[in-house]
Amino acid sequence: MTGKRTSQDELSKLDDAIDESILAASSEELREELAAMGIDPDAVVSEMDAATAHAKSVAAKKRFEQARQAVVAFKSRPTRANLDGRNAARRKLDAMRAGEATDAFDMMAARKGKGLSDGDEQGMLDDIAQLAALEAEDSEDE
Repeated sequence: MTGKRTSQDELSKLDDAIDESILAASSEELREELAAMGIDPDAVVSEMDAATAHAKSVAAKKRFEQARQAVVAFKSRPTRANLDGRNAARRKLDAMRAGEATDAFDMMAARKGKGLSDGDEQGMLDDIAQLAALEAEDSEDE
């Protein structure tokens, strides 16, 4: 048994039919119809272009702000690189330098056979400690 149709249903169907009619019409048909109503088609096109450009701009600004907030949140997270983490990172770096680590790579190649500077070494220790903290975080999530 079908339900009783209301005037709201009828208006909704009429609205959908009008939308479909507009979407199915060619540009020339729309221009002719606007001109017949006394509306400048070029003005309507300009107005719609401006509305579209504004909507794109607002959406881009919103996405940019969300990305900026995500970066701020990411950077404010503690790395959990404590003294134990730095010591473990030191051992891992030493093993890598000695060629004992299974995932070692040729760090000397980047320096053309010269050793790492103190700054390079500290940076690598920080990176390894941060990676260890992230791995620990991942294992806690699982």
